[in-house]
Amino acid sequence: MLQEVLDVIKTEDLMRAGELVVAGVSGGADSICLLSVLSELKEQLGIRLAAVHVHHGIRGEEAERDAEYVRLFCREREIPCRVFYRDVPAAAKEKGLSLEEAGRQIRYECFAEALKEWNGDRVAVAHNRNDNAETVLFHLFRGSGLKGLAGVAAKGPMPGDHAGDREVLVRPLLFVSRREIEDYLETKQIAYCRDSTNMSEDYSRNRIRHQILPQAELVNQEAVLHIVRAAGMIAELDKWMTEITGEWIREHCRHDRDMEGAGRGAYIRIPSAELKGLEPVQAGYVLRQVIESLSGSLKDITKRHTDSILELLEKQSGRYVHLPGGFTAEKRYDELWIGRRSKQGAEGENTKGPEERSGQGVLLRPTEKEQFCELFGFCVYYRILTRQRDEKIPENRYTKWFDYDKIKDSLCLRGRCPGDYFQVFPNGGRQTVKAYMINEKIPSGKRGRIPILADGSHVLWIIGGRISEAYKVTEETKQILVVTVRKNRVEMD
Repeated sequence: MLQEVLDVIKTEDLMRAGELVVAGVSGGADSICLLSVLSELKEQLGIRLAAVHVHHGIRGEEAERDAEYVRLFCREREIPCRVFYRDVPAAAKEKGLSLEEAGRQIRYECFAEALKEWNGDRVAVAHNRNDNAETVLFHLFRGSGLKGLAGVAAKGPMPGDHAGDREVLVRPLLFVSRREIEDYLETKQIAYCRDSTNMSEDYSRNRIRHQILPQAELVNQEAVLHIVRAAGMIAELDKWMTEITGEWIREHCRHDRDMEGAGRGAYIRIPSAELKGLEPVQAGYVLRQVIESLSGSLKDITKRHTDSILELLEKQSGRYVHLPGGFTAEKRYDELWIGRRSKQGAEGENTKGPEERSGQGVLLRPTEKEQFCELFGFCVYYRILTRQRDEKIPENRYTKWFDYDKIKDSLCLRGRCPGDYFQVFPNGGRQTVKAYMINEKIPSGKRGRIPILADGSHVLWIIGGRISEAYKVTEETKQILVVTVRKNRVEMD
């Protein structure tokens, strides 16, 4: 296996002589194998080596055990080691993320901090062949495009804004199977830690790992290898499609900083006729590449979203759809406009208002006056309060309190859109609005007529129903947004 990893490092140019490589080490089999292999190869590669461990503040004594084991493992091999202590549950609650996603973000933040502190060159993580296959299936089941089905690459930039476009993140074990890793550790008689959460069926990836892939291997014992090989071919096709799509965008699309004075942020304008003239697969690529150029990622963007955007081409001007991450696609005469509505307007004014009707939704701001919503035929009353100690939250079906500082985008009162969701548990966990309405046995003909209050695609309140846990008032809340819905200027409840 050492030779296989060495060949990959050289072929893929993952690291070079003289570089400092910072390895992310959880203490599990994969990361301990990674650190051990790099330790054996460091002289041959001419690299220096350091390690980072992130304590997530989740598993109590088990997490303490893992941190101590990583320290000991590094001490025995004279590898510099930095242990970060982070409160992932608190971060997940604050950001409205699942524990899994919050943990991932925090890990990369810690890797970036260590890289800067040590003046390092690369961050090595322990993704292996099985992880790659799981990623491909995970994206397939969620409705990803070719980019998601291409799996993960042997190297690339760090997630987020931690390292710009530099290919800092490397995966030396990407072509090594989990069985090879376990055989290596057994042969070397190297112990490793077991994370009890890896056995939990609460996580989608664990269900793929423990239920789906074992069944696939009963069909063909090389199923994992074949999935990864298919992903490699898809990656080549995706690269080619991305290149020709990029040329089309440069030739036909325009950037715009504002939308008729509405205080919008950066937009990309796509000519409708030219987009309709493309094959559906390339039109989808155009939309995904435009969204990615604006947001920096395609997180939560599926074919369902691109199909919804393409449907706008046949609709009247002013119709729009909301997209994950607070983005909007709108039909504007003979163009599609895709972009994010920012909080700050063109002159720094807060863009939570004034009232602006646009297609299927109404954008509102806190005001001392009731605003009549023609779309749904009722009045909406917004106001902001400073939180008082021991203040009791009223229990009223049509008046709700929200943590105002957690609102990231402009509030929109509208009907449901593809991708809408809300947080169902205090520490994370999402449910789509569609799933909620099905579970509540709301007839399909009525679902589109139920108003919702949304922050991008994150729904604060299904009017008359539940609110998102992510925006609930807590002891830490400083400003409260009070929203009241009234019918015919008489409070409903």
